[in-house]
Order: sequence, then C-alpha cells, then structure tokens
Amino acid sequence: MNTKRHLLIVDENPYVVDILVQTLSKDFKITVAGTGQEAARLLIQGNRFDSVLTELELPFFSGLELTKLIRMSRLTAQIPVVILSSALDSTTRIECLEQGVDAFLSKPFNPLEVKAKLHALLRRADSPLKETQQQLPVLFETKSKSLWSQRSRILSYFLGNYAIS
Repeated sequence: MNTKRHLLIVDENPYVVDILVQTLSKDFKITVAGTGQEAARLLIQGNRFDSVLTELELPFFSGLELTKLIRMSRLTAQIPVVILSSALDSTTRIECLEQGVDAFLSKPFNPLEVKAKLHALLRRADSPLKETQQQLPVLFETKSKSLWSQRSRILSYFLGNYAIS
C-alpha cells in the first residue's frame, strides 16, 4: 500500500497556498497553517509531518523560528524543511541553511520545482525519519539547562503561559 506523505504548508498568502495545494495534492496529504504560530501549535500538539514547506517572512513567528523549533525535538529534527521566500540576498539564504533549513527556493517559484525538491529531500530522509519516530514517545527532551530554558519559553508561549513584554 502506497500512502501519501504528510506535508505542512505554512504561508499566509492564499494565492500561494492554492497553487501549492493544486500542484502537490496528488502526491501529498496536505495540512495548511496560515501563520508560523499556528504551525508551531500543530507540531507541539504531536501532529506528524513528513516535510514542512514554509514562507520565511511570516508575521511574529517566522519560517526560520519555526525551523529552529522543529530542530529542537528529536521527534521532528529529521523532518525536511523547505523555505520559500522573496529574499534574494545570500546572507539570508546562508543564515537559513546554517539554522537547519534543508532547501531555500526563491519566489516567484515554479511549483513543479517545489514538488521535485520535496520528493528529493524525502528520498534522502526516509530511513532516519522512520527510525526516529518509532523510538521516542516524548516530544521534547532536555539536553542542558540553557537549551531547556529556551525550549520552555517557546513552549510556554504556545501553551498560553507566557506574556511577551
């Protein structure tokens, strides 16, 4: 049985989302989040995704911050993350790649290129992702006090116990 891979698309532009859903829905089960904050809640609640496709410039909780959240958990750390952005400078691209983004595609984009990039990343990620998901029942685990305090702050905000000053 060949089941569809689950893709999380994070973009506030309905036109972009519509193009991506039309192009990718034959190959992927798709969940759409309009904000980075909504996407983070989906991940924290334990929803499983095989790949994340996100806009970089999201209000309040950017695509790069979402990537950092994904990379903090051993359950989600192996999920391929693709950034879509109109930012053309190489400094932004380098920062994204250094922070754990797997691919950076410029807007305007060819939807077929996005599809090909997702399939290429998923082919490489297949084995490690399955092993990681089967091993861990806990979403986040502590490695050090400083890292945990950073995680705790992010989690507290999404769980409603944190007020931003």
